[in-house]
Amino acid sequence: MLAALFILWTIFNGRLTFETTVIGLAVSAVIFLFMCKFMDYSVKKEKILYILVPWMIKYFFILLTEIVKANFATSRLILDPKIEVEPRIVTFKTDLHYGFLKTVLANSITLTPGTITINVEDNEYTIHCLDMELATDIGDSVFVKELMKAQERMDRVR
Repeated sequence: MLAALFILWTIFNGRLTFETTVIGLAVSAVIFLFMCKFMDYSVKKEKILYILVPWMIKYFFILLTEIVKANFATSRLILDPKIEVEPRIVTFKTDLHYGFLKTVLANSITLTPGTITINVEDNEYTIHCLDMELATDIGDSVFVKELMKAQERMDRVR
């Protein structure tokens, strides 16, 4: 984060001289120390973030794939008059214990067409699915599996 703050300082300053570099490093250090003391930030948390970057890139492509697949499934439900839509409200529990990962799961479910996260309490998710087909194995989805892998990585670092 210190490097990111310094890069941001350099971009906003518009030039790189000895004086701006020294002042930029000092300002970045003060902001970083402020974040550590008052905003519950630490180098350990930053390390977790950098470890998760490759996983985040992979997860982004998994999310895009699932969005495309759900788009086709939802379009089929809407456009085919022979299919009778059977909406469902499904609840399931996960073993995710990091708030960040719980939020990512809830948002991933909501981003995929045909499903909306209604409620999240502790580890229990309540999901509205446009059709019974979309509700099948939602608790064992690729999202949950990938987030569990990320949680294992985070647990190893902590």
